Amino acid sequence: MHAETRLGAGRVRGLAKDGYAVFRGIPYAQPPVGALRFEIPQPALSWDGVRDATVPSPGCWQPTAPGDPLAGHYGPASMGGDCLTLDVWTPDPTGAVTGLPVMVWIHGGGFATGAGSAPIHEGSSYARDGVVYVAINYRLNVDGFLPVADRPTNLGLRDQVAALVWVRENIAAFGGDPDNVTVFGQSAGGVSVMNLLAMPSAQGLFRRAIVQSGCSMTAVPLAQARQATDRLAEFLGVPATVDGFASVDPVATQAAVLRFLFEFNDVEQWGAASFLVSPYRTVIDGDSLPQDVLTSLAAGASADVEVMAGTTRDETTGFLAVLGRLQYDERFAGHALDAFGLTHDDLDVYRKASRPDADLPELIQAAWTDYAFRIPTLRLLEAHQGPHHAYEFHWQSPALPPGWGADHALEVPFVHDNLAGFPRESGLLGENPPQHLATAMHKAWVSFARGRGPGWDPYDTKSRVTMRFDADNYGPLPDLAGAERQLWEGRR
Repeated sequence: MHAETRLGAGRVRGLAKDGYAVFRGIPYAQPPVGALRFEIPQPALSWDGVRDATVPSPGCWQPTAPGDPLAGHYGPASMGGDCLTLDVWTPDPTGAVTGLPVMVWIHGGGFATGAGSAPIHEGSSYARDGVVYVAINYRLNVDGFLPVADRPTNLGLRDQVAALVWVRENIAAFGGDPDNVTVFGQSAGGVSVMNLLAMPSAQGLFRRAIVQSGCSMTAVPLAQARQATDRLAEFLGVPATVDGFASVDPVATQAAVLRFLFEFNDVEQWGAASFLVSPYRTVIDGDSLPQDVLTSLAAGASADVEVMAGTTRDETTGFLAVLGRLQYDERFAGHALDAFGLTHDDLDVYRKASRPDADLPELIQAAWTDYAFRIPTLRLLEAHQGPHHAYEFHWQSPALPPGWGADHALEVPFVHDNLAGFPRESGLLGENPPQHLATAMHKAWVSFARGRGPGWDPYDTKSRVTMRFDADNYGPLPDLAGAERQLWEGRR
């Protein structure tokens, strides 16, 4: 069956099934091609008749890693210039309901890969629970997160703001309440949410925000960001200009994007910056992002927004695996400790507090997790002047090697309550992942979006209550991993 509704730009026809409706590939801005490629997103043009919204649109240009078992689940089915689109799941296929809470999902991928339209981000569980769910695509890598001379910066972030403006203007057509929007995202999506909290153009576009595995210190000054632009241009053999990048075929460009992504993780070449994983980052430009996130929040930005933020316990195990560092490597450990501002003696804090049997690689990943994810997340909450909650995901998949712990992105299928839809061939969740944990996490996220809180006390600098999500031992705890947290006091 089909479902139809009218938007500001024209009518759209989606699919109605199982008590909800889904609309795919709706443009929220004009395609960023030709003269618009490195420009601020422009409002979508209107259309005549009824636009088909039953299939996803192409994802934004991005590289694909050969042999990646998750590429078809986290990435788009196809790529192209007409990518500034979004998908909507609504529990109201008839158009008769109003005032439903809205949740807008921003996908991760290091600002280099990913798509909101990917299968792993489908939103039927939210529609099932009475939420209008929106998943967006936005410009990536060179088009979205490398500054090009004489063009606006932070184009991927500006795309996200344009999508939120579209939601405010159109979501009522799907039964959603434009005054009750929660924006949430993981990894680069979590970083995006942090940045949106500090962006003047995003103020007033959402009431709540959920940050999953973000980092509040990834934004860099313009001069530093342009070093990355220059390096990618070197890979392509062109000037770091609009004309230079336009002269290269998109497929060839994305091959260089991937090559640079791997090079950036070479600590011997890029130093401490490589421990923030991706060279594709947001820019403190004095305009779209006037200052760093923590400074903005401490000054009162988004004080009227409720925030929930957290991480997994072992964010960086997978990064160590990709770098081939899961075995003892004193040279790499030295570089890591220098970047973190720690010593080998400091690692004993982790061993004594919570990891008595850990070897050096596990201790390094624990410190790396704190450096790049957990401590920046806690500092975000401490800087935020409004209400906020904290969580940490601890479930360790039995399918992963011993010691991997709760790796980066492992919580996503639990938050989406989509264990059955997660690709079992990836080997990440095992045969019987705990459905009760997915039920609990999804319930907390939806409750938060409804304005009822997630189900545990707010985080403050006195009690530091943090919700621990695990299969058997979960619940709110005061100052979770407090000894490790104290190690970082006074450090970056």
